[in-house]
Amino acid sequence: MSTSLPTPTLAPAQQHQHATVMDPDAHPVLFENEHVRVIHSRASQSWQSPMHSHLPMVVISLGSGRQKVTFGDGTEQIVDLNPGLVVWQADSFDHSWELLSGEVDVVLVEVKSAHPGA
Repeated sequence: MSTSLPTPTLAPAQQHQHATVMDPDAHPVLFENEHVRVIHSRASQSWQSPMHSHLPMVVISLGSGRQKVTFGDGTEQIVDLNPGLVVWQADSFDHSWELLSGEVDVVLVEVKSAHPGA
C-alpha cells in the first residue's frame, strides 16, 4: 500500500539538527552513502522525540503505533502507523513526535539527491 500523509505546508527543514543527531537512540543509521541515508527508527510507547529534521524520504512501516506529530510551525497531527504502510515525503521537514500507543518500527530512506546541498 502506498500513500501520502496529509501534512501542512512545511517550511524548509534544517532549522533543527537531523534526527540522527537529536535522537540517535530512536534513529540509528543502517546505511549511508552520497545518495541515501537509511534509518531504522524504533521506539516503544510513551517515547518522545525532540524537534529534528529529515530530508525527503520514503517511510516503510513495519509495526503498529499511533504518534502525535508536531511540525516546525506548531501544527499537530495524529499519525497511525501500520505494517506495510509506505509513504513518500517529498519535502524536507522539521518535526517532533510522541508515541501514544503501540511501537514505532519504521525504515526511513532519505534521498539526498532530492534535497540540494544535502
